[in-house]
Amino acid sequence: MDTEPNASDTILRFRRSERTLHWAIAVPVLLCWVTAVVLVLAYNPMPLRPFRSALSWAHRIGGVALIMLPPLAVIHSHRDVRTHFANIRQAWVWTLSDVRWLMRMALAALFRGIQLPEQGKFNAAEKLNFMLVMTTYPLYIVTGLLMWFTNANWAAWLLHAAMALLATPFILGHLYMATLNRETRVGIQGMISGYVDRTWAKHHYARWYREQEQRTSNRTESIAVESTLTPQTPHTTADASEDEHPVGQGWRTGTEFPPVRPF
Repeated sequence: MDTEPNASDTILRFRRSERTLHWAIAVPVLLCWVTAVVLVLAYNPMPLRPFRSALSWAHRIGGVALIMLPPLAVIHSHRDVRTHFANIRQAWVWTLSDVRWLMRMALAALFRGIQLPEQGKFNAAEKLNFMLVMTTYPLYIVTGLLMWFTNANWAAWLLHAAMALLATPFILGHLYMATLNRETRVGIQGMISGYVDRTWAKHHYARWYREQEQRTSNRTESIAVESTLTPQTPHTTADASEDEHPVGQGWRTGTEFPPVRPF
């Protein structure tokens, strides 16, 4: 259950199911990436250095975790499967606004006067990252298993290494934006508690923010209309449900009634 810290200052950015899936992917990917960088840069030139076997096994453990954890996270939150499909659709559906955002992103990082187009739940860079993860995920698994259990090492290693090289700028950029960049690192709270600063969300994801506000407004109006149209019938001890009327508790009055005993 997502508990909002302060309704006036924060807004729910990611549900628990989304956060669980994110970390189920992010932690194994980081473990695999870090161990791969060390193995390639430090151990390939000098294979006899100590602890090579430990790093190699840490890489394999990260790979196994990457195979198992994301599906388990989805199964665990199967009631939220619509949320995951909605996120996939958000990532793969592009508009002209996304293309403009991507083209201006570098300049906007250097010059504060440049305005970026409004974005939905994910900005264009996050969409690219999402798409890259989705397309390379099964290939990492297949090539990793081939390298581990068969003799098809060279072709599998080449594809595996090429995908890791392609992912490197995305991983570094993601880490920088989430931890070092002052304007964007606020968003990491969305993947920890689920909630982010409302003003920050409105500035960085204006279209998504408006959609959430409109949804909340529509829900409030719907509840208000429903409450005015629903007739208020008096409750009695005979027709009150167990949730509305605990045994021995008077309805709305706080007066005590003797428990009803079965015949």
